[in-house]
Amino acid sequence: DLIVAHDFEVLRAGAMAKRWTRKPLIYDSHEDWPALIAENSAREARIAKAEERRLCRRVAHVITVSEPIAGKFRRMKKDTTVLYNARPESEIRLADREASRRSFGYGVDDFVVGFAGALVSGRGLEILLGALPTLPPSTKALIVGGPDEEARRLRALAQAEGLQDRVRVDGYRSFRELAPYYASMDVGVILLDRRPNHERALPNKLFDYMAHGVAVIVPDYPAIAPLVLEGPCGWTVPDVQLEAVSAILREVRASGEARTRGKIGREAYVRKYAWDRQEEQFLQIVRAVTEGHAV
Repeated sequence: DLIVAHDFEVLRAGAMAKRWTRKPLIYDSHEDWPALIAENSAREARIAKAEERRLCRRVAHVITVSEPIAGKFRRMKKDTTVLYNARPESEIRLADREASRRSFGYGVDDFVVGFAGALVSGRGLEILLGALPTLPPSTKALIVGGPDEEARRLRALAQAEGLQDRVRVDGYRSFRELAPYYASMDVGVILLDRRPNHERALPNKLFDYMAHGVAVIVPDYPAIAPLVLEGPCGWTVPDVQLEAVSAILREVRASGEARTRGKIGREAYVRKYAWDRQEEQFLQIVRAVTEGHAV
């Protein structure tokens, strides 16, 4: 009854299936794919842009993750809805903060800056480690993610800089195992470097921090900054560079507002962003498209 193409890689297959079956097609685009492809090849990005535009002529409705990406499709005159890919409430387990921090060896005066996610290039983790020596010794970093070889590299980097007592880097953990990590954080960071796709896309990690009541620091990019400043549930940093990251961490620690902003983020997740809230809008789109109605 309905074909959903999840991202650009299968959009052509979805368009072909639509032609064969005469069923409506929804394009669910989680990234600005031409911008993402441009990171490796400008020529291939131009081809992808033209192909995406051509195939979208056969799409009944576009679902995407942020307003900047939605704007691109609306300029193509496509009906477009922004839905947030936050986890359902049933997947969120909140751990006890004091017990979690004790288990990691943190004291009551420690200020813990956390990151949970893929340890790949462009995440600003080296900048975070570089900022620590400019901050009080009780400012600690808690990093968890994979691949394990990257975790070992960051651990070795921290040791080489004499930060082994202030930095904990753990390898991959399943989402179910992350609750005590989130509970131990005073603030979580998303320090994506400046690339077109990073500026326009919206990482699911934001909603994981919010769901666990962790205030966030994010770049001042057009997709992510407005969500964080609404409330607010965190802070923005003007540029992901050492001086700016050091300055915002000092500001956040001195403000004493991290717990309050984390609570605001948790409330926003429950009220607005959890998939439990987004699901009904998705089902409305499905019903409208399959019945031939306007969304």
